[in-house]
Amino acid sequence: MGLSFPGERWGELERGIYAAGAELGFHEPSSLVEWFLSAQPEKRHTEILASYLTVGETYFFRDARTIQALRQYILPSLIAARREHKRLRIWSAGCCTGEEPYTLATLLHSLLPDFNEWNITLLATDINPRFLQKASEAIYSEWSFRETPAWVKERYFLQRPNGRYALLPVIRDAVTFAPLNLVDDSYPSFLTNTNAMDLVVCRNVLMYFHPNAARSVARKLFHSLVDDGWLLVSPSEMSQSLFAEFDSVHVGEALSYRKSKKKSNDTLFHFSDPTTPQPPVSETETAEQLPEPLVASFSAETILPDDEQKIEEEVSSETPDVYLKAFSEYERGAFDSAADYLYAALEKDPHDARLFALLARILASQGDLNRAEQEIQKAIAADKLNHSYRYLHAMISHELGDDEKASRSLREAIYLNAGSALSHFLLATVERRNGKTREANRHFEWTRHLLAEYAPDDLLPESDGMTAGRLLQMIDSILEIKR
Repeated sequence: MGLSFPGERWGELERGIYAAGAELGFHEPSSLVEWFLSAQPEKRHTEILASYLTVGETYFFRDARTIQALRQYILPSLIAARREHKRLRIWSAGCCTGEEPYTLATLLHSLLPDFNEWNITLLATDINPRFLQKASEAIYSEWSFRETPAWVKERYFLQRPNGRYALLPVIRDAVTFAPLNLVDDSYPSFLTNTNAMDLVVCRNVLMYFHPNAARSVARKLFHSLVDDGWLLVSPSEMSQSLFAEFDSVHVGEALSYRKSKKKSNDTLFHFSDPTTPQPPVSETETAEQLPEPLVASFSAETILPDDEQKIEEEVSSETPDVYLKAFSEYERGAFDSAADYLYAALEKDPHDARLFALLARILASQGDLNRAEQEIQKAIAADKLNHSYRYLHAMISHELGDDEKASRSLREAIYLNAGSALSHFLLATVERRNGKTREANRHFEWTRHLLAEYAPDDLLPESDGMTAGRLLQMIDSILEIKR
């Protein structure tokens, strides 16, 4: 799990092991520890341990300074930048019991009078299945509102007779909950929908990780963002060394991080006192009527003439496989360099389906989904019998919000290769999102059947590093999360 327990937290660790041991039938912590180290624990055993070792302290509108930065600058600037296509992608990584992603959803709803017209991905992930179950239920006690503006509860919750509060469906249904281990899982990935994010919120998570694990997670979160995408962490997690790849940006009293092609000097935006309560935006108030967000200017990294000449020479030479070079650049997150190799190679051979498909994957990873769809269509036209291109087309269509087109491409992929576990899995996900539970469960079972042919540690093709065992665990967790 990557969790680190320094000496001052050993008491907390011991209490967690005692509690997990009692649930798993062990009377002494040492017996549980020995069993975990020597046996092959099943997924449910690890999840039980995780449920007692992860911290569940959270509430709505936590950290007034961060909320002010989101409301006055970050979200309005993203909305302005994405208004043409009305697409926005946000990830709450380590979402706990749901208060954080639902806070983001309420902020978006208050800023967008045309909220229902937008294709908004609001992904919320956690390693603790019990947190995810509670989050999906979206019912909270007064304790979750201890620093929340009164208008939030009045506008977005219904009080139940037992004194608890149920979130309105318009907000609850805007968030998708999914299991994900930030340390162990491979991301960014189309499969887990963790790619091309405009905003990643990962607060009060990295502070519990071993330093090496935290560095690995920070690097992967960087690659999960589009250029000029934002990362928010808690003030106690700020670190120049940990987030060296990012630009640090002061937004009022809050410090955040931003991914840019070329690092710039720290940027400072001034706002009003972040502790001043902000009224809700009225139904008729438009995003443009909010305090106008400042637009940061970040220089785009350009290819120097020497770099262009080098790429042209490598493409013209007989020895290197340009596709492999481009793929290597793509895997390390150097999307611009990878794309330059592909464009140069396509000038030489405009019929190579592999080049079009990789270019589509790169464009989708950068959030340019419309161009990505154009390129994958070219790949399909050049190689009509390749099921993986139709699978990639389905993933891009799914992100564009066109589930009908995604479903059609997945059925074509399955027709071309009935043994594609990933095509069945994604089709199950699409059908489940559209309320077709029976059809979704059928494809989940087909995925299980196909995965039985793999060893748990086998990497699945076209999966961005997903193993067969981990995909099985994901299916089990998804089916356990009730909506």
